[in-house]
Amino acid sequence: VLGNEHTDTAGSYNNIGLVYKTKGDYESALDYHNQSLEIKLKVLGNEHTATATSYNNIGIVYGKKGDCESALDYYNKSLQIRLKVLGNEHTDTAKSYHNIGLVYQREGDYESAL
Repeated sequence: VLGNEHTDTAGSYNNIGLVYKTKGDYESALDYHNQSLEIKLKVLGNEHTATATSYNNIGIVYGKKGDCESALDYYNKSLQIRLKVLGNEHTDTAKSYHNIGLVYQREGDYESAL
């Protein structure tokens, strides 16, 4: 009824991705999170908080896979949107900074983690 270009469909894909991530099936998680992201980009654009959340969730999966470079790439995309839309003092922006710091900590780059 809603179709493949509805934000509720994107939300469903996101939720399925979260379940696969929890189960440790990171490839399936990425597949569903990317489907969610595609819809959000098409319907909401690249300057929406829901799009930022998708970038963040993809970053989390890459972090779980140990792909720090990709995790940082997606976390930074999320951060840029959150800074522009929500500002520097919003809790979601703080979460982006936190996730970026965790990746640098994992890599042993403590200076960047700060």
